[in-house]
Amino acid sequence: MIFFDLEATSLQADVGLLITTGMILPDGEIKTFFADEPKEEKKIIEGTMELLRKYEEEPIVIWYSGFDIPFFISRAIKNDLNASDIYDFRIIDLCKLIQDNLKFASNKLDEVSKFFEIKKNLSVTGKNVQKLYLEAMKGNRKAREEIILHCEDDLKALREIFYKLEKYVEKWLRV
Repeated sequence: MIFFDLEATSLQADVGLLITTGMILPDGEIKTFFADEPKEEKKIIEGTMELLRKYEEEPIVIWYSGFDIPFFISRAIKNDLNASDIYDFRIIDLCKLIQDNLKFASNKLDEVSKFFEIKKNLSVTGKNVQKLYLEAMKGNRKAREEIILHCEDDLKALREIFYKLEKYVEKWLRV
């Protein structure tokens, strides 16, 4: 099982950039790719796809694949890369499963984490990423690290939510 997240400068791939991807690999290792400048976006996509291909039999767990996958593919196309292999993976969208099978006021990762009493760092959210990235491009190492830590924090919360719901997930996927 691979847990996957990305961070971008916008919710729209035609105006935003992919600045980091993060994965928790089957052995528990956390791997991130970060673009220190916009021209490194291509390197992130290439590195992410190369790593994913090594685990082609593993399902990928994502929080709201309706954003992550289209954004990732859009930026791959923009960078003249073929990332179509991502469609060969079994994608488990935990947000969609929760939305369809549980009754919460909000399906945001932070709110669902709170319900399950999973500790999450709320000092940095996706809304802060664009501003932090502008600072990181100016050489602010703390801003760079905050983006990466935010991505890793989301990944850990995603994994913990999955483990709490694991006995339901396969059944939900069959329905």
